[in-house]
Amino acid sequence: MDITKAFECIRAYTTPVGSESAFIHHGTPLPIQMYAYYDLWNNTQSKEALQFLYPRLKQFFDFMTGKNPYSTTRMKGSGLLRTWDYFYNSGGWDDYPPQHALRDKASVTPVVSSAYYIRAAKILRLAAKELGLKKDVKEYEQTIKQLSNALQTYSWDEETGYFGYVMHDNDGKPKGIYRYKDGSNFNKGLDGVSPLIANISSKEQTRRMINHVFSPDEMWTEVGISTVDQSAPYYRTDGYWNGAVWFPHQWMVWKALLDLGEGEKAHQVATTALNTWEKECKESYYTSNTSLSPHNVEPDGINSPVYHLPYSTGLLHTTG
Repeated sequence: MDITKAFECIRAYTTPVGSESAFIHHGTPLPIQMYAYYDLWNNTQSKEALQFLYPRLKQFFDFMTGKNPYSTTRMKGSGLLRTWDYFYNSGGWDDYPPQHALRDKASVTPVVSSAYYIRAAKILRLAAKELGLKKDVKEYEQTIKQLSNALQTYSWDEETGYFGYVMHDNDGKPKGIYRYKDGSNFNKGLDGVSPLIANISSKEQTRRMINHVFSPDEMWTEVGISTVDQSAPYYRTDGYWNGAVWFPHQWMVWKALLDLGEGEKAHQVATTALNTWEKECKESYYTSNTSLSPHNVEPDGINSPVYHLPYSTGLLHTTG
């Protein structure tokens, strides 16, 4: 790990407190900078870096969780988060089925925004404790509780064992889960299991979601975790994210499984992803199938934490 570059990368996407912009906005507004902050802290144990970056990240967090008066992320009736006003993409997954199908996103909340900011709140709560910021600790605990309760109350779909997108009426009140035309949950995929990242599900919910991830009939493939459940009626084999395996979310699920005490399953995710990467690198930097042209591998900032190298059978995706 290059400590200096890691620090500079986090600083580059955050702003000093009181800046016109709460953060530097580029791409999907997930709190990856906060996850990087936690790993940087673990690797360096530097209180100086912790203190310098903390207020910048708190400013980012407060905006994205609707605490900033200029933010529109929080849905009034349910308290769930959506970031559509700032970017069309909730989790980085361009053609993820329910996101791709929505035409009026203003009244619909995905799961990933609330789930990932719960994890971010837990990280910043640890930092606040270390820095002796008791008031901030209480604020994070309130956010964790509120978002967790909202997901459990409005988003969990007992029938399928996935969390679902939540629709709201004109007053912002939740009115049910967003469903596919056949009535099935439209969120069978990575977004639907994203509360694993936050570690806020019950034992039974966790068991069911992990079963989805590792079932070869659903999300598990020989090259890793599919973005979309392969048994879903809206699953495709020729999509960009729909029908493909993308590296960054392998890393997120791997980290979550470690937190959940699922060491063997975490090892399965990590070794599958890394073996696929190694195989592709040894064979060629180009792959193709019959329906899509080959893509050149061009490592860039979004290739973190290892490289942004998603795969489907015969296809290597390289942009995002």
